[in-house]
Amino acid sequence: MAGCRSRRYASSVRWVCLLVAASVVLACSPAQKAAPPASDQTEIAPLSLYNPVPVVVSVDLDSLRFVGMDDGPVPEFSVRTTEGRTIESEDLVGDRAFVVVFFATWCGECDEKLRRLSRAVRRAGPSMTVFGVALDDARTWHRVPGYMKGRGLDIPLASALENPLFFISYNPFDTVPLVVIVGQNGGLVDYQLGLRPGDETRLVSAMDLAKRIGPLKSN
Repeated sequence: MAGCRSRRYASSVRWVCLLVAASVVLACSPAQKAAPPASDQTEIAPLSLYNPVPVVVSVDLDSLRFVGMDDGPVPEFSVRTTEGRTIESEDLVGDRAFVVVFFATWCGECDEKLRRLSRAVRRAGPSMTVFGVALDDARTWHRVPGYMKGRGLDIPLASALENPLFFISYNPFDTVPLVVIVGQNGGLVDYQLGLRPGDETRLVSAMDLAKRIGPLKSN
């Protein structure tokens, strides 16, 4: 299955992300190709198919990067969790392997995907940093903490709507479930869209590889 938002995509994530990057630039550019407003605030509409309210963010379109679009480290980020903690890319990228899971409580496939991820995380051990990003809005957010704990994942949680640039950079397909696995060297190791046979084995293998490819930083 291809995820709760059915969309065909090319086998090469890099190629697709380049197309998505181009489409975002075109979508955010006024039809008359006028200069951007002085405030550098750009309306990206909509952030999610499931929440059609436009999101206005400060973004330099020329520097906007998508995960997997090149061979370098994944894009920098600063994610604010629901508990007020800030997860900074500089504390992870190039130093520690990490996993990001995008999900929603209303997504049928997310239930089994999260259970598989939970088992894989337990096998990976404490050296793997994991956090979740939910597409739920205010109408269903109250379900999120219990939903995750019920699937064996007690991890930091963030809202996609409150972290739009991170969402756009790491989930340009606007699809759940999605699991992004990044190695200690800051490079993309795996990008799993939807729910497919063999996911759990693939998750375990990807996490093992992510931990083994050495960090860029010296401790």
